[in-house]
Amino acid sequence: MKNSRIINHGYAFFSILIWGVTFISTKYLLNSFSPLDILLFRYAIAYVALWAISPRPLLWQGWKKEAYLFAASVSGASLYQFLENLSVGYTSPASVSFITALAPVATAVVAHFALGEPLYKSLFVGMGISLVGVFFISFGDAGSFETGLLGDTIVLGSTLLWAVYSVIIKRVAAFEIDEYQVTRRIFLYTLLTLIPFAVPDIKNLDLSAAVQPLNALNLLFLGVFASALCFRTWNHSVDTLGATTTSKYLFVMPVITLVAQVIYEKSGVGLYAGIGMVLILAGLFVSNLKKEK
Repeated sequence: MKNSRIINHGYAFFSILIWGVTFISTKYLLNSFSPLDILLFRYAIAYVALWAISPRPLLWQGWKKEAYLFAASVSGASLYQFLENLSVGYTSPASVSFITALAPVATAVVAHFALGEPLYKSLFVGMGISLVGVFFISFGDAGSFETGLLGDTIVLGSTLLWAVYSVIIKRVAAFEIDEYQVTRRIFLYTLLTLIPFAVPDIKNLDLSAAVQPLNALNLLFLGVFASALCFRTWNHSVDTLGATTTSKYLFVMPVITLVAQVIYEKSGVGLYAGIGMVLILAGLFVSNLKKEK
């Protein structure tokens, strides 16, 4: 039982580890594609990859179950990603990073009321410490605090959507459908909901760029690892550990992204970023202390 729980935590950390370095692939691909084009390629590749992993078809599950799966696709992928990308045009990337880090707090509150998951003092104390750490990483070494009300509101909406997604996935787990098939159906609905937004860009899409070796490798990484595998492992962790416990790993993402950025750009870690990393890890330790309702 203990080994199984460790494995489930490992699934959550694997998802965060991959998601934390996706900026490298995305940054490179932005030289050839728009953000929306990248999302379409990413989810299309993920959908095909999941068919290869689990080739059994998923039959129609009835309107109620399909509605849950559709809601998961909108809240956790299509609308979530669209709002997050949109927000960058109206506020600073640092502000987006910080507000996105509110997702574990939002998830804990939503999961408490929707799923009955417990809230306890050390959870909020630990999350508070981690949020201070994220603030240091996002704004500390920049020496300025740039933000925008409209952009902050948009990204806050995407953060709440992720909390809703976590609750929905926990509900979907009760349907006892194969996890790969669930993830595949979610990506199908994601593609269907993204296409209307992508129509204006389709005429400018250069498909020949997608087969260039480095572009193809980065698209495969985003599609197979960051989407097909990571969404499946994340969903499994939410099912087995709970939405609140799994969401706490989102605090680690800024640390992984920072380390990856330092390696990729061959730069150093600033003083405030270093303090922020320590605070995030300390907050995670505190939030996992004895649960006090």
